[in-house]
Amino acid sequence: MDPEKWPNEKIRAVREERFQMSRQEFAHVINEQGLRMGENTGCTPRVVATWEDGDVAMPRPIYRRILTELTGESMAVLGFSGTRPARRTVISLDQLSSQEPPVDRRSFLSGLGALGFDPEHGTPRRIGDAEVRIVRKMVRQLKQLDERMGGDNLSMDAHRALGALNRLINTAHYTDRTGKQLRSACGDLAVLTGWLSYDADRTQAAWTYYNQSLYQSRMAEDPEVEVHAYAQMSMAAARKGMPRDAVELARMGQRVGARHVPPRLMSLLALREACGWSRLADSAECRAALSRAYKSFDHGPSDQDPKWIDFYSLAELDGLAATCHADIGETDVAKRMTEKALATMDHRYGRNRAWYSTVLAEVHLQDGNVPDACRVARDTLPLIAGVSSTRTTARLRHFRKSVERHKAEPAVRDFLDQSHALVA
Repeated sequence: MDPEKWPNEKIRAVREERFQMSRQEFAHVINEQGLRMGENTGCTPRVVATWEDGDVAMPRPIYRRILTELTGESMAVLGFSGTRPARRTVISLDQLSSQEPPVDRRSFLSGLGALGFDPEHGTPRRIGDAEVRIVRKMVRQLKQLDERMGGDNLSMDAHRALGALNRLINTAHYTDRTGKQLRSACGDLAVLTGWLSYDADRTQAAWTYYNQSLYQSRMAEDPEVEVHAYAQMSMAAARKGMPRDAVELARMGQRVGARHVPPRLMSLLALREACGWSRLADSAECRAALSRAYKSFDHGPSDQDPKWIDFYSLAELDGLAATCHADIGETDVAKRMTEKALATMDHRYGRNRAWYSTVLAEVHLQDGNVPDACRVARDTLPLIAGVSSTRTTARLRHFRKSVERHKAEPAVRDFLDQSHALVA
């Protein structure tokens, strides 16, 4: 047995043997029972999977009440103890940075070896749940590295891993169920590879990976991965001069996810839509989309939140909303919200802190305060030097060109001198 998992065979047996249902059917029955009890739960097959795979030691109270009413059994009889055996460690993504030892690129690449990948020809052999979990772990490690380092140094590593996984999908032997899980994991890896390429300013490559993610997510019948791809494509479109596409991509994600995704993810999609409207200078539509983003976010996290969305904190929402307000000329609001975002943002997101610090400098410049803009930008230099993100460095370079005509001012000259080596 994989030491990282301790599956709950009891709840699985209740579903498969007693109810004789798929995870989709069981989730539907749980939701119906919840409605009869006056609760709106929104249970999904992914939630059921977290119980059965051992990711959750004890369901939320509402699910405990529903399961007890539905089965007539206690949590202990259903295999939930509230604690995990000491011999294993199961870590959710939002705990990764504090509980999982920091990874480096070598430990990530060793994941390929753990799967037995042949870098040229793939590995035609039978695989199952254990290999899928290794792939999921590789995606988590990539995300952790990206948060600290940025995309430049990782995008080619991700590209190689994605190629190896594609070969595995097409050469190995597995059941239909494992095949869907593999394609879902491949979709996760493809959208992350797209993001890393985008952060490295390789936009065309990013679009290729995002489209691959859409393809794999549909093969896997996984709407969460599909919605993730739409969210990332919308962001890329907004920042690359295609604001109308950004709006439509965000809306496509909202349509796909309307019956499948939790409020926090719908909040992100509404925010992506707002970014498109702000670049179209449509302040009314922008504010309406921002209002929906905050309203959905206020529902808080849920058991249905996908693991990749841990980055989407209130600080991230405030930071992106600030850029929207800056786009429609509301610089005072943008300045206040960016400062709030930076004050509350988790320090492990080094690249994001560098990005929003540069945004704050731009807002000061937009407001006509050149000295303060350059002082903020100067203080941002150590953050940018600590990550490998061409996209962030390019934004700083653009800011630098914007202030060069004011180089007679001491604060500007100081910034230009200190930033020369970094942007060269």
